[in-house]
Amino acid sequence: MLSLFSSLSSVSHFFNFTKKSDIKKNIEILRREISHHSQLYYEKNEPKISDSEFDELFHLLKKWEEKYPELITENSPTQKIYSPKNYSLQKEKHIVPMISLGNCFTKTELKEWEKRWKKILEKEEISLFSNEEKKQKKRKQKKRKDETIYIVEPKFDGLGISCVYEKGKLKRAITRGDGESGENVTENIKTIASLKKNKNSIKISSDEFEVRGEVVMKKSDFKTLNQKMIEEGKKEFSNPRNAAAGSLRQIDSSVTKKRKLSIFFYEIPLEKNINELHIETYAETLQLFNEKNIPHCTQYFECNSIEEVFEAIEKIEKMRTDFNFDIDGAVVKINNYQLRKKIGTTAHHPRWATAWKFPAIKVTTILEKVEWQVGRTGVLTPVAYIKPVNIEGVIVSRATLHNSDNIEEKGLMIGDEILLERSGDVIPKILQCFPEKRTGIEKKIFIPTQCPECGNDVVKKNGEVALRCSNENCKKILQAKLKHFASKKAMNITGLGTEVCNALIEKKLVKTLADIYFLEENDLYEIGNFKEKSVKNLFSAIEKSKTQDFWRVINALGIPFVGAGTAKILAKNYKNFAQLMNATEETLLEIDDIGEKTAKIIPEFFKKNSHIIHQLQKKLNTPEKTNENNGSNVKNGENGENGENKTLKFTNKTFVFTGKLTQFSRDEASEMVEKNGGKVSSSLSKKTNFCVCGEKAGSKKTKAEKLGIEILNENDFLKKIET
Repeated sequence: MLSLFSSLSSVSHFFNFTKKSDIKKNIEILRREISHHSQLYYEKNEPKISDSEFDELFHLLKKWEEKYPELITENSPTQKIYSPKNYSLQKEKHIVPMISLGNCFTKTELKEWEKRWKKILEKEEISLFSNEEKKQKKRKQKKRKDETIYIVEPKFDGLGISCVYEKGKLKRAITRGDGESGENVTENIKTIASLKKNKNSIKISSDEFEVRGEVVMKKSDFKTLNQKMIEEGKKEFSNPRNAAAGSLRQIDSSVTKKRKLSIFFYEIPLEKNINELHIETYAETLQLFNEKNIPHCTQYFECNSIEEVFEAIEKIEKMRTDFNFDIDGAVVKINNYQLRKKIGTTAHHPRWATAWKFPAIKVTTILEKVEWQVGRTGVLTPVAYIKPVNIEGVIVSRATLHNSDNIEEKGLMIGDEILLERSGDVIPKILQCFPEKRTGIEKKIFIPTQCPECGNDVVKKNGEVALRCSNENCKKILQAKLKHFASKKAMNITGLGTEVCNALIEKKLVKTLADIYFLEENDLYEIGNFKEKSVKNLFSAIEKSKTQDFWRVINALGIPFVGAGTAKILAKNYKNFAQLMNATEETLLEIDDIGEKTAKIIPEFFKKNSHIIHQLQKKLNTPEKTNENNGSNVKNGENGENGENKTLKFTNKTFVFTGKLTQFSRDEASEMVEKNGGKVSSSLSKKTNFCVCGEKAGSKKTKAEKLGIEILNENDFLKKIET
């Protein structure tokens, strides 16, 4: 389930016996894991782990960053909100940053949260007010002595949205995105029925009025949508949240309209709006929403103590099963706006609010059968098929088993009554079985010794729990490899989808990855369902892929432990196949961010697959094609027009970016540096050459000045790029 750790228990022990020198590397691995699962959740709408498991990873990272604050970086998931990259939708900035909520899982944690904000308030009371102001404040407090301290409401599991109205009309709707900016989904938001009732208008006098909320889908509508997706032969959505997110990000708003989305607003973020409306509390905001027919959750609780908050949370949890929307917790907020202002926020979350996350849902059912699936690396993964069970309106029929060791550890048998845990509405996992309830008809789960696809022997490598097919030419392995080879972050061959890949392999037109580049147009007509235009488009995409960046080619090969990030690192250090194929385990270990497993597997991979690489070299426009001295070492340069070695402008130069960039994103800036031979670091040192400062640069700019590092603004940086 976790790509870097076999289980969450192994994550917990990840740091236990490591030296301090190893902690930095382990923290980076944990950050990559969190980013990987954030991408699956926010961009692909295909989460592979539950919310509670993700939260455990996140809390573990926070724990170790608190222990080693010197290792905290600006790009850590704890320091910024994950930004989905959807280039089909126009991005726009939020008027006020749209930050996320902190989490509490226990009563102790919630009490600690209350202590923290009260402590901040005590300090603020001392420093912010003169004696006269304190007297006025006391008079106001007497006037509001019955005012509620907390508002507790359900936490909807949906997609955050900001809607801005001008003179009462909806001007723009933007998703949360990275908190600073998000995708413009205005036309799609207008299709939501509860907003259409108001004719997409909110009649409030302010010229500019903003409300924030959550876009969600009813469980009943989700069930209907998935049934339709099955009938049309399309992939089902894994849960209502993903269905809502995917529907809202459609380019065609007519598709969004058919998906029956709902929206609940919960905040007015602009202080000027609150002042104009003369509202002092969140309770008054909810009353305003009610008066103006602004969609909001009417089931909330006013509390005056943390004990009352606990009671409210229990009531919301009891609502969970019967509620027609997914709620994954409760949100606890300070009611008074002036108190909120004094308590303040961090870069990641408000200090005046927190989310209480509900535990995973557990149910019992029957394990009916287990099937083994073969993946790209040849690993056999067991999939449990269970007696369908209804969990919060969703019918679940499959569960995660991970590997054969997991089956044996739990002592599972076909026909067993099992306990399932489902959190975050992803595929559930089996926690245990109940041997005492067996009747004698149960059967042992078959652990394959031959591949279920090709019949070749199954092997288990030393130190691994995974079973693997020993046949590198297994049809299923090749299908998965080919699909990865054509994917967006690899060769990006549009039109080479799952069905086409499978058909090419079935017809034996493709036996290795390199065969893609030896296909002829007539070959495609043999597989059927291909018209002339489709053939032309696919061959155009194949031709275009021949000039992809070298890191994409490395990633496309499907080397174990080598994803897009590692592929970029390798492409920086080895400029062509000749260099990379000659790399040894020792030289690879000298590179930052290349671990022992990766360093060991790369030479083994190239030794086994040298024939495929040589075939690819014939067709791809790899770096050595443009080098007169084929395969020569051009590690820190590129060829000029006449074939001479031309050093890139940022060779051996290190950049650090800090502050808010307005003319380009961090990723875009990093790419500009890397394309010009430079390196981007998240931390300053004496080896840093340039510190590029955006708005509110802060402590890094000060440190750069002390170290004598050249400081650039965004325009200075662009001039260096253009020079």
